[in-house]
Amino acid sequence: MSATNLRPPTRAPGARLTSTALALAMILFGLLLGPTAGQAHAVDVRLLQRDLAGLSYAPLSGVDGVYGSQTTDSVRHFQRDNGLSVDGVAGTNTMTALLAKVRQVQAKAGVSADGDYGPATINAVRSYQSARHLEADGIAGPQTMGAMNIDRITSSGTGSSNDTRLLQRNLTGLGYLGEGGVDGVYGPATKNAVLSFQSDNDLSVDGIAGPLTNAALTAKVKQVQGKANTPADGDYGPATINAVRSYQSAHGLEADGIAGPQTMASMGIPRELGGGTPGGESGGTPTVPPLDGSVRDKIVQAARSQLGVHEWGNNCNPYGPCVAWCALFTSWAWRQAGVNFSTAFSGDFYYYGRNHGTLHSGLSNPQPGDAIVFGTGPQNTSTSVHVGIIEKANADGTVDTIEGNSSDQVIRRHFSPAARGAYAIISPAGG
Repeated sequence: MSATNLRPPTRAPGARLTSTALALAMILFGLLLGPTAGQAHAVDVRLLQRDLAGLSYAPLSGVDGVYGSQTTDSVRHFQRDNGLSVDGVAGTNTMTALLAKVRQVQAKAGVSADGDYGPATINAVRSYQSARHLEADGIAGPQTMGAMNIDRITSSGTGSSNDTRLLQRNLTGLGYLGEGGVDGVYGPATKNAVLSFQSDNDLSVDGIAGPLTNAALTAKVKQVQGKANTPADGDYGPATINAVRSYQSAHGLEADGIAGPQTMASMGIPRELGGGTPGGESGGTPTVPPLDGSVRDKIVQAARSQLGVHEWGNNCNPYGPCVAWCALFTSWAWRQAGVNFSTAFSGDFYYYGRNHGTLHSGLSNPQPGDAIVFGTGPQNTSTSVHVGIIEKANADGTVDTIEGNSSDQVIRRHFSPAARGAYAIISPAGG
């Protein structure tokens, strides 16, 4: 065979151009859809988006059939809440969990449980909410799902077995979880232990180890560690068990290393809290003067009425349990104006704004009554570190705020949002 016979067949110039154009189109299509583009072919994207929006993981306006960054972020949020691999890809496990959750909501709302959160489901959920005096928006957010007795978070909420083991060590150390319960799996035994801890500590009793519950649990463990004279790192590990054993032996208690009711009583640590106040010590109930005007006006008036309020003990405050309380204060002020929202985690304001269409992630157009959150993002307590209420927006771009848990009290501050490290501004719905 001659060398000339080894050459590929000659194609017409037009054919080469068509092939090149097709390749470029495929590349551009992939860039537009991002790393999850392939997934768009495996699932009904609009169904996925309707279900995510119906469960408040995405705005209803996001149902556009495009598997873009917003949908990817919403999928990741749902995956974190449900102990799934957090990759933003709506694979078989994610879709199965999402459809199952939607069907649970539909069953409670009395509508056909087909797994599609469409108009019929929205209307049925609205009726359910109205009958129970909830915000009738048709969206099954945390409060609605709580009323339905549906677990919104079916894992520790972190997606990490290491975090679950830490939770379980602390619950075991305080006598809420039995021996052998530290297995990294957020199962029924762990959930029941969380329910018991929440009940004892005046927390929302939902079995979900969210930021508020974890903060209260860590604080309690640190109190025990302080009394047992071991480093107060919030991890009830072997060193803490040994230190508590020594404390128990020295005080004539059963030396099992577990800080149960008798050991905590000996340490002077209240095991059960009422109204967020420790051991009967009371910081009082917030006194609010008559409020009038718009929602924004009422928020600012409520916040101003608390200027000078100090915490007592270890983060104890009149707005909720004894944990870091900037978000407790801010959501409390919103509720005084009729905004149905409660949280102890500043990052939840971001998700509230995203779900209600009131998020200003570019720090644009701050208004009195808005919440302003600080840090790098809403992912966890390390990235979202503080929140306050905007009292006044000034012409030079600065704002005046009223903030709880700032220098252990409610105070007024003046600053440039970007310079101080704010990452979002959120308006209250109806404001």
